Amino acid sequence: MSVLSLSLGKKTGRLPERRRPAFPLVALALLFSLLALLPLGFVVAVGFDTGWPTIKALVFRPRVGELLSNTLWLTVVAVPISIVLGVTLAWLTERTALAGRQLWSALAVAPLAIPAFVQSYAWVSAVPSLHGLSAGVFLSVLAYYPFIYMPVAAVLRRLDPTLKMSPRRWARRRGKCSSGWCSRSCVWQSAAVRCWWPCIYWRNMACM
Repeated sequence: MSVLSLSLGKKTGRLPERRRPAFPLVALALLFSLLALLPLGFVVAVGFDTGWPTIKALVFRPRVGELLSNTLWLTVVAVPISIVLGVTLAWLTERTALAGRQLWSALAVAPLAIPAFVQSYAWVSAVPSLHGLSAGVFLSVLAYYPFIYMPVAAVLRRLDPTLKMSPRRWARRRGKCSSGWCSRSCVWQSAAVRCWWPCIYWRNMACM
């Protein structure tokens, strides 16, 4: 064994030491965390001042249950569609010879430039008949699928091509067609983990 291999082994065997963050950085992070918790603290304080009977009358009523049911239905329907759309677009723009891939990639993330509530208000203003669960699903998918597309596209962009060729070679030896299974399974798992978000603005659609 050469001296070069020994030195490389020693270098790769050591883990870099973790340094503690500077005190100003920690203080700044704590300050912003407290600022982020201010709305929650305000709600709790108002709740204590209002009293339990008033809170019970406002929260436990049929309208709140209807809005909660609509939100759950919207999440159940919109999340799978967003996953399928985001992963499909990422696969087309990163793993195929699609013409104008750069343009399609830019168009795929374009909905992020407009907030979801602005998109919903614009669509409802342009198409007054747009209401109900189908409209909520359409607007949710249109507004939130880029959050699936971006991480999946990044994973596919950095993915080693040999990971796709290895299952193909193994499948040829075994006589089975399972090319790309490893890469596809990783992509779908990543998309499923990142796509659990609440569809909040459904309440505005339900009230119309």
